[in-house]
Amino acid sequence: MIRIAICDDDANITEYIRKYLEEKTSHPHDVKLDVAIFQSGEDFLRAVEQGAAFQIVFMDIQMGAMSGVDAGQALRMLPDGDDTIMVYISSHDSYFEELVQLGSFRFVRKPIDEKELDDVVGRALTQAMKYSKVSAVPSLFKFTIGSEPFTVKTNEIAYMKNIKRTITLYVWNSTDNSIKSANKFYSTIDDVTKRLPAMEFIQCERSHIVNLGIVHRMEKDSFVLIDDKNTRIPIGKVFKPETKKAYFRYLEGL
Repeated sequence: MIRIAICDDDANITEYIRKYLEEKTSHPHDVKLDVAIFQSGEDFLRAVEQGAAFQIVFMDIQMGAMSGVDAGQALRMLPDGDDTIMVYISSHDSYFEELVQLGSFRFVRKPIDEKELDDVVGRALTQAMKYSKVSAVPSLFKFTIGSEPFTVKTNEIAYMKNIKRTITLYVWNSTDNSIKSANKFYSTIDDVTKRLPAMEFIQCERSHIVNLGIVHRMEKDSFVLIDDKNTRIPIGKVFKPETKKAYFRYLEGL
């Protein structure tokens, strides 16, 4: 089941999207949808703080006291908030740069065009299903230190750094929102890259591989990660074109 929230102070919009989701028969996945409606960002956040969890959120940008951008920023600060796929709704696209800072999202313009909605919903469901599979059965990365074998879940790897054929593995701890050095092992960056899921990891610089699921935002020459120190991972000039493509493919769930 995919849980979807629709948050808009315009009842016509929430009803339109609700009916679309319930009646549309061409979803790319045979999956049950559970839809909840909220009239304000405050109501939505109150439900999430009380335990409600949503994989996809349709969020109006211009609402009452709390805008959709503010609600999205507040959601990202909550546990597991970074896993939520945000679909923003607005008659203006001037908010694009602010929305990029919030991570994974799609954008729907008002008045809503059904063909555009078809595309957005299809991509969002594809991404939500991928998240579900990753969280249910995380893959393992295997390495050796000396002759002793080790494994780590790939979704716990924040990034890896290579110095003189020694790979330092940094792990993400969601409990205290930190990234720490875990192990060092002998290998090459090319070998490590081949053994990581291509959709989630990218070599963004000569000596760095980053987990795109741990990225908060992409800036001109670096990734900013989601940990409490906002760790920055450099993006090399030569690697920038492919890194940018990979990052936006990941955001769109392609």
